[in-house]
Amino acid sequence: MQENKKKSSIVKDAVALCLIALIAAVALGFVNEVTKGPIAELAAKQKAEAYQTIYPEAVQVDDANEELLARVEDSAAFLAENGLSGSVIDEACIAMDASGNPIGYILTITSKEGFGGDIQFSMGYTSEGTLTAIEILSISETAGLGALATEEPFKGQFTERTEDSLTVVKSDAGEGEINAISGATITSNAVTNAVNSGLAFASDLLANGIGGVSHE
Repeated sequence: MQENKKKSSIVKDAVALCLIALIAAVALGFVNEVTKGPIAELAAKQKAEAYQTIYPEAVQVDDANEELLARVEDSAAFLAENGLSGSVIDEACIAMDASGNPIGYILTITSKEGFGGDIQFSMGYTSEGTLTAIEILSISETAGLGALATEEPFKGQFTERTEDSLTVVKSDAGEGEINAISGATITSNAVTNAVNSGLAFASDLLANGIGGVSHE
């Protein structure tokens, strides 16, 4: 008799736990659905603000060009062929002036080499082959160290650069060089390597006139 009661109690506990897990799963799914829209809107707003910051001349952007979308889809193979690793080209769009003329590209790139995790940023690239600037979209680096990548002393070094690639140095950066964040060389290299991937990709887009962007 006692054994039957024990078994019954175990079954009841198991059922209760299953019900709790089911309720929690449903609640989590509901919360996810409720928050998904606002989170997407916030991300879109952040990206639009970043675009305006890095490429003020881009009054409009075209993110639906089929030829460009195909290039982004094949970007992993392109980067591998050019010996570039550790980064992903997430998105690319055509930057256009007020008259709708294509004037360059805006890329969104994720570096997989950050000290604290992925680092995502946007960068602009003109029809003259100039890196306009970068803007960090998300970062999980250490406060006071790698997180300083979001500050102007570091990210400002990428403004109006015309080199094909950049390297990180500890101080006194010259042509083709970027000063590392003190105590955060890994973060500095992660961002710079990802920028180099973006430069190679955008340069190839420009060379092939993708989206009607032509070298001036």
